[in-house]
Amino acid sequence: MKSVSADILSLGPKGKKNDSEPLVYAFASNKKTVNGLIDWIGVEKDKIINNLNTHGAILLRGFPVESDLDFDAVVNAFEMKNLDYRDTLSNAVRINRTPRIFTANESPPDVSIFLHHELAQTTLYPSHLFFYCEQPSDAGGETPICRSDLLLEELENDLPLFVKKIRKLGVRYTNVIPSEVDTGSGQGRSWQDTLSTSEKMPAETILKDLNYNWRWLDDDSLKITTCSLPAIRVLPNGISVFFNQLIAAFKGWNDKRNKAEQSISFGDGSEISKEDMIKVCELSDGIAFDLFWKKNDVLIINNMMVMHGRKPFFGKRSVLASLAIDIKEGLD
Repeated sequence: MKSVSADILSLGPKGKKNDSEPLVYAFASNKKTVNGLIDWIGVEKDKIINNLNTHGAILLRGFPVESDLDFDAVVNAFEMKNLDYRDTLSNAVRINRTPRIFTANESPPDVSIFLHHELAQTTLYPSHLFFYCEQPSDAGGETPICRSDLLLEELENDLPLFVKKIRKLGVRYTNVIPSEVDTGSGQGRSWQDTLSTSEKMPAETILKDLNYNWRWLDDDSLKITTCSLPAIRVLPNGISVFFNQLIAAFKGWNDKRNKAEQSISFGDGSEISKEDMIKVCELSDGIAFDLFWKKNDVLIINNMMVMHGRKPFFGKRSVLASLAIDIKEGLD
């Protein structure tokens, strides 16, 4: 489709480096159809994926994606393996629209979701994320995105001892999972939904296989601590990234069961200093780019390179998501 062109557009104020700003593809056809878009993806998908490996994120703006089913068709056109949200160990409450498409997060609009790599706190995570703006909010609700390779460069300059230790030891996450869905929390998914079982014995078998530590609490909630997980990863192209959920956990894993600052530790169980984490958050905010959504926007993120989050918002906001694994990335 020669009628589709890729333009790099300025989407807002510059950040510290602004390299977290996504590459923007603008639809130039007078006759906009989702089938035309899917045909174009079929021709251009390898180029788009290669650009993701450079820019980390790509925004499709002005394209004819009018519904969740259109979005499903767009995601399917990239021919990646679907990672069904229901099969993940995510602790967020989400609602599936199709086996591939689900709501991004059902937490209340006043709750901030801080920068993170999707499912980096688990052993199974997607290589790519797709987001679709079904309805932008009246105000707020931006999606901040941050290049983790750039953040790691900043950390190596400002916190070299922290980087050395976390590279060596990895990180562990601790979270209390409710026995019933808690829609008031960003971590409100029940352990039954998370582990896909309603019985404690099969749940314990799953946790044992994951090499997690666990303890049942008096209210039937479940306290888990993960095995040591890498906090810095080296991608196939040789780039090192700060791939984890440290910022989101440190700043955001607060609810009636959890205290955020107690949710993270080094892989040997030793404490990560509050001062170091405050600096990590400060540096990431300086690099991050805030994406202001427009209706029917589609954002594609290389999850191995780019963190994302959600700012609080007013009014109705509906952003859908899909998780995918590019088998060529060797993550399946």
